[in-house]
Amino acid sequence: MKTSDQVQIDFGQRVREFRRRLGLSQEDFAFECGLDRTYVSQVEQGKRNISLRNIKAMADALRVSIAELFPTSSEPSETSAGTDLTYRVRRGFSIACGFTVTDHDILKSSISTARQLQLLPFSLYQSIALKTLSSIVGAVFADCLAHQVGALVNPIEKGHPDIIPVHGHQASEALLRNYPEGLEIKVTVGNVAKGSSLQPGVPRVSRLTGITWQAHHREVKSLLGLVVDFAGAVQDDKLYPIITGIFYADELGVSDWGEISGLTGRNTKVTGMRSSGKGKMGRGWVLVLDKEEYLRQYTGLLGLELE
Repeated sequence: MKTSDQVQIDFGQRVREFRRRLGLSQEDFAFECGLDRTYVSQVEQGKRNISLRNIKAMADALRVSIAELFPTSSEPSETSAGTDLTYRVRRGFSIACGFTVTDHDILKSSISTARQLQLLPFSLYQSIALKTLSSIVGAVFADCLAHQVGALVNPIEKGHPDIIPVHGHQASEALLRNYPEGLEIKVTVGNVAKGSSLQPGVPRVSRLTGITWQAHHREVKSLLGLVVDFAGAVQDDKLYPIITGIFYADELGVSDWGEISGLTGRNTKVTGMRSSGKGKMGRGWVLVLDKEEYLRQYTGLLGLELE
């Protein structure tokens, strides 16, 4: 098993390799990423624990996917990379939000996300918090879906919504913070009982006590909510994370969100979805992993209504 330090070293070597392939100096590469050259140098030397935002910036500057920046000892087969996943999908699902998203787009992007997540070394999932895992899955899925439907991932970190129409690339930063069109995506791994000692690679589904999506304000009206669990390909008796459920609601109201918390200190303001909102999400299911335990849990926790 690789240590977190070794993951950083391998990542840095990969960045240097791709940078040199493009003929970029560290200074030019740093400029493309919007980062300091000294910071880039430390990343390439494996001396910095890089944030997801900066990983994405480097991947974009190098014209590669996030997954390609993490070396893997062997290439997975097509089957093990997620093509054997079986989902129940709501046929005929379609939304228009400045671009069109269909059930086919959701399914294809979910499978593409599984493939990319498997390309990352499993040691990464053993060294990050579940909140970070949710962020990674959300970023990969958003990138896959935007590519699939011909849209654009919102280019600023705190931009809303997460995916916007391509003409948004000319918008100002102020407008991108609350763009009038697009699709907002939230990810959760679900809630388990306090004191549960589940380890990365072990399915959480049987221990779930709730499914709660969080937002930074109570005015989120339309939402594509993802649920993630360790239920994918197997490596050394550990399962890779995959998307196990996707739900959508476009009539959420302020009353569907709880009170804002985290108003003091360094905490981020956050609100959790109430049961009324979860019911709307459950009724608006789009995709669910076709396994009895997931169907049963999502029916009980979200009021899933399969056709």
